[in-house]
This record gives sequence, structure tokens and C-alpha cells, in this order.
Amino acid sequence: MKKNTSAVSVIGGADGPTSVFILGNAKPTLRQKLQRLRYQIKRLVVEKTLKCESHSMDEVMAYLVDRYGFVEVDPESNEVAEEYRQMRASFLIQFAPELLGEDAARPQLKSESPEDVEAYFKQVDERIKRASEIPPAVFDIDFHKFKKTFDDLNDNMDIMIEKKFDYIGGGAAGNKKLMRQFHRIYKDVYRYYGVTKEDQKTRSKRYEDVVRTLSL
Repeated sequence: MKKNTSAVSVIGGADGPTSVFILGNAKPTLRQKLQRLRYQIKRLVVEKTLKCESHSMDEVMAYLVDRYGFVEVDPESNEVAEEYRQMRASFLIQFAPELLGEDAARPQLKSESPEDVEAYFKQVDERIKRASEIPPAVFDIDFHKFKKTFDDLNDNMDIMIEKKFDYIGGGAAGNKKLMRQFHRIYKDVYRYYGVTKEDQKTRSKRYEDVVRTLSL
């Protein structure tokens, strides 16, 4: 590990729970180059063929239920309560970090040493904890979770909608066939969500979210 590692790069460090990737000194492999080229080609196709048709988050939620049979999970359930708590903290860090006072600044990773990495994650955890302690009366989100279950109780699909900041996320558990089905549904939901001509013209965050998802 130490031989192949040159740096730890933080991706999305401003938005709560942070993904950390270990990057090596080596140049991208042929496979990585091909994957990158394939994504770029798909993105060009998506941008060229994407129609300017958009729908609200309320319409997206109705689309999930009516077209694909998703059911909204009880907002009072422990499952939703925990995911709401995590997402609220994440969004607060991303959109209103000034509410964190002295913890507003993004933690900085000094080096890839075990001590500095451990200290970094401790700072991240403290920041998330601090964000969770900010009351909903000060900062809140409009979170909804939809679930689709199957005969095998271990198979399921989840799609999360946050209406205030226009967020769509999700995941699935099951065999490869179910996972492919989920990815088709997920992309179709994003396509239905769509973009306006203004989004296309300004390359808005909504435009980038839709194009990136459809290009994966």
C-alpha cells in the first residue's frame, strides 16, 4: 500500500460524509483511459439528444409511484428518521456551513500519514456531529424516501428525494438483473426530472446532475 500510494485526495469534502480515495503515482491504466473515453462519448451523446422537458420534484415522486410502483416509507419510521438526520447534516455542511461557527472551515488533510488521516477523520466526524446538533428550526430539509420491494425480501430498491435542494439519490440490493433494472429506472427518473432551456443554456447544477447521471 505504502509503495503505491502518493496522496490521499478528498472528493466532495464540503458535503458531509466524505469519500476519500487513495491515488497512486502511476499513470492511468489503459482500462481507465478507455472508461474515461467511453464516459466522454456517452456524455456528448446525452448532451446532443437531451430534450428540454422538465418536471417538479412533486411530479417526480408521483412518477415513481404511478409508473414503477414505489411506495413512500413512513416519515415517522426509524429508517427515515436516521437517513433524514444524516442528510440534513450533510446538506447543512454543504449549503450553510456558516451555521457551524468555528467548525465552518472544511477540515484539511495535512498528509497521508496514518496519524494525519486519523486526525482528519476525527475532524470530519466532529463536524458532522456539530451539524446534527443544529436544530431543524434553524436549518431543515424536505426529505422523502421511496421503496420498491420484491418477493425475495432481500431484494429492494430505494430512491430518496429532497425537495428543498432538488436532490435525487438511491440504491438497490439484489442480483445483477435487479441491479440493471434499478439503473434503468434511476436513469429514467432523472430523464423525467429533466432540464429547462435555461438549465441547458447556463449549464446549471441541475443540468450537470442530469447529464452526469445519464452518462454513467
